[in-house]
Amino acid sequence: MKVKLIDRLLLTVYTLIIIFASALILVASIAIGIDVFSLDAVNASLSNLQLNWKHVLIAALISLLFLTVSIKLLFLRTRPKALSSSLLRNTELGAIRVSVTALEIMAQKAVRSFDEVKDVKINILTQEDGIKIQLKLLMMPEVVLPDISPSIQQKVQEYIQSYSGILVKEVFIYIDNLTATQQRPKVQ
Repeated sequence: MKVKLIDRLLLTVYTLIIIFASALILVASIAIGIDVFSLDAVNASLSNLQLNWKHVLIAALISLLFLTVSIKLLFLRTRPKALSSSLLRNTELGAIRVSVTALEIMAQKAVRSFDEVKDVKINILTQEDGIKIQLKLLMMPEVVLPDISPSIQQKVQEYIQSYSGILVKEVFIYIDNLTATQQRPKVQ
């Protein structure tokens, strides 16, 4: 799960406020330590401070806001889920992890069974409940693309689902190019 923009903004503002407050406390501590301000003068200034219920209410609201933001940021999740490198399948006997690389090899084997396909590049997108497959194909010339494409999609989907047990939600095909036919030298 990625950190949302609002959470990132909140974290930035919160961090800047904490940095400013820490720097202010550090400067005040150093000033008192090297006797720029005497401790008695600071004590007298604080005792002359007149607090009423409005000041107390504002201080309580600011404290509550900082407490809420602190708890939210404490439980902010920044690590991605483990689905990017492998896909999980649960059975009665336990969990099975299938790597994305293994799924790519399965898809490649299914696509290579078609003689009309010269080359293939595969991208697998993992999701919670299955995968989506993107195929970038280099096809032989003189192939009827609307006829062969559904066959490739169906073969890839059936092959991966039957061998891995993982749901294939979509097979997207992008025809990148057609290969040039190589002419054979004429025999005289």
